[in-house]
Amino acid sequence: MKAIDFHLHPLPMLPDRLLTDEVEAACLEKCVLLAMDVDPGALEEPWIRYRMASTLFDEGFWDLYGLDHARLLLQLGRTPNTRVAELVAERPDVFVGGGSVNPSRGLAYVEEKLAEVRELGLSGVKIIPTLQFLDPERHGEELEAIFDFCSKEKLVLILHTGCDPGPWELPALSANARPSLYGDLIGRYPDVPVVLAHAGSYSLRQPGIWLDEALALCRENDNVWLDLAAVTYLAVEEKFVVKIRNSVGFDRFLFGSDWPTVQGVSVKDAIGRVEASRALGEHEKEAILRGNARELLSRIRVPANSG
Repeated sequence: MKAIDFHLHPLPMLPDRLLTDEVEAACLEKCVLLAMDVDPGALEEPWIRYRMASTLFDEGFWDLYGLDHARLLLQLGRTPNTRVAELVAERPDVFVGGGSVNPSRGLAYVEEKLAEVRELGLSGVKIIPTLQFLDPERHGEELEAIFDFCSKEKLVLILHTGCDPGPWELPALSANARPSLYGDLIGRYPDVPVVLAHAGSYSLRQPGIWLDEALALCRENDNVWLDLAAVTYLAVEEKFVVKIRNSVGFDRFLFGSDWPTVQGVSVKDAIGRVEASRALGEHEKEAILRGNARELLSRIRVPANSG
């Protein structure tokens, strides 16, 4: 079965050929490429440095390289909207472009980046509360501007939920990526499809950490979708499959590989895990791997030459 990968990172360090080889090896029908608007320089801001350092100390995980590790991850992860657009232009039959805007950098910056997303013809906007040091209360005006833009332009909004690698494995540093914090905003924009990336579940320490919150938002809002990036175990392990099936079902779950950030797991491997799941029915597998994504892509602005 040809799958649709709704969550892949075209990191600038990767040769373009490696990316296309990976996509072709997995025989993908389509692939959503995600930009990441993150700023390593943010760690020089006193309030951010204090928050990170004090949290690491309080949680007993401080070491001399903690902030340097965070800075390195931001440097490696930063993926401009222009890179995504260039890749989409090369393979519009397969690639769908997801831009990214950093709400924590102020309203003027947000408006500038949203204009860039429009000019580049991208099909969505990604927000990463963890790596963008986003506070949904402090940056409420910026978040509303992004939702309003997605509503007017008919774009999908992709919201990272759950923890993240490195120091952000600490739930205390990733608390602003709890799905429940965005419920009111999502409810005010029922016409904006919102994908809760990682289904609120990514965490090495506590797998499925905020899954219940993600399921609650999905249950309460018809515009909420969930992706399986880095959390394919949600479609494999019986306890998670039963919880999901009894709560919302799998009609708004999307396959995502999170390639290449999941060490040692190819896109093809991630697809294979879902296909081999003994806990899922065949209809559920087809819906997750392709059917649901087709439905979502039909609702948003995708360039006509994307096939």
